[in-house]
Amino acid sequence: MSASRPPKMVRVRSSLSRQMASTEGGRTVGEAERMANTALAAQRDQALRTLAATVQRLDALCAAGAPGTEPQVYALGTALLDIAGFIDIGPFYEAAYSLCDISDRMTERGAWSWPAVAVHARALTLILAEGCRVSEASAQLLAGLRAVSAHVAES
Repeated sequence: MSASRPPKMVRVRSSLSRQMASTEGGRTVGEAERMANTALAAQRDQALRTLAATVQRLDALCAAGAPGTEPQVYALGTALLDIAGFIDIGPFYEAAYSLCDISDRMTERGAWSWPAVAVHARALTLILAEGCRVSEASAQLLAGLRAVSAHVAES
């Protein structure tokens, strides 16, 4: 019986492996984060313009109060949420979430209240005008929206 030897490994040196070995590669995590933040900041202004236009559409829906347009409120609310989550603007995101919540509840119950939607549209406008910053004013607006949401939940 002969003893078997383990297979012999042969390393093949391709031109790609030589190129990869001779050049420095990659970025530090800090560099990657700075690059990502710079790219995100470049999109922030456009995102804020899109949010403002969407809130204007919401205001127009509230002003018209036309029957059958209620589902559009939820669609606009989710569009606001998507963008607000992308650029991380806390108070605006919370107000948009509240809009979606009340819209869903009112639709589910078949008891629609355009004034509740209008309050949310106005709060979103004010938060945008304030630069979407966390402040005493935004905290008060959000507290008011929570009260509207609680009222809708009770109705």
